[in-house]
Amino acid sequence: MNKQRGFTLIELLVVIAIIALLAAILFPVFAQAREKARQGACMSNLTQISKAFLMYANDYSQMMPTVGWVFRPTPDDARLWTAMVAPYVRNRELFRCPSASDSEYGEVWAQRARLSYGLNWFWGFPYQPSMDYVVSLSKVTRPAAAILVLDSVPVPPSADPFGGYMVTPFGFENRTRVLPMNKPSGYATRHSGGVVVAFADGHAKWFKGEQLYARQSNGTPILQANDETLYDCNPVKLKWAVHLRERANCP
Repeated sequence: MNKQRGFTLIELLVVIAIIALLAAILFPVFAQAREKARQGACMSNLTQISKAFLMYANDYSQMMPTVGWVFRPTPDDARLWTAMVAPYVRNRELFRCPSASDSEYGEVWAQRARLSYGLNWFWGFPYQPSMDYVVSLSKVTRPAAAILVLDSVPVPPSADPFGGYMVTPFGFENRTRVLPMNKPSGYATRHSGGVVVAFADGHAKWFKGEQLYARQSNGTPILQANDETLYDCNPVKLKWAVHLRERANCP
């Protein structure tokens, strides 16, 4: 009678090595596919949120929600922009990026820090001495290029006015302006090194993080500007300063 031959130790090790090699090849592919799916879901979220802004503006004589005043004491129960447009979306989960697992939905000032989508702060320009500046959608010159809402950086709750609820064209670190990518008050590049941006015409698009930097003619990013239209001097010609005139020439 013939004896049944089993696998030798060498053969088993070869099989294990092949499986490990295939796993090493396939796992990154699966991770990329999963992130692409999340990026698509994020783009859908921001598209719906941008359309909610348009519906809000239609109901309020073309006036847009404000970001909120960030440089003066604000009551904890003051409403954020999320509360203003929430009635126009089907569920609150749209306000959470699927790639930002540490984010939380919030509608009031006390909950501002953990949001994963932020409103471009120029929509509620916080430099007026007596009241929040409110932008009329009818005065925006290029809605398809006007940055509305984008991936933001959730931060731990603190007394600082910054948080995921708003995004500026610069970030803050130790109360100093820095490049905005993945910094408090800046934008997050959590989708394959890029950021999803929704615009004032209701569409959303993915960009590489560096494309949103405002730049001088020599390529140096602009962090401080007396004329805020300088922030519109970015390579893809997106408009940060939605409340101001068009920038005729960039440095």
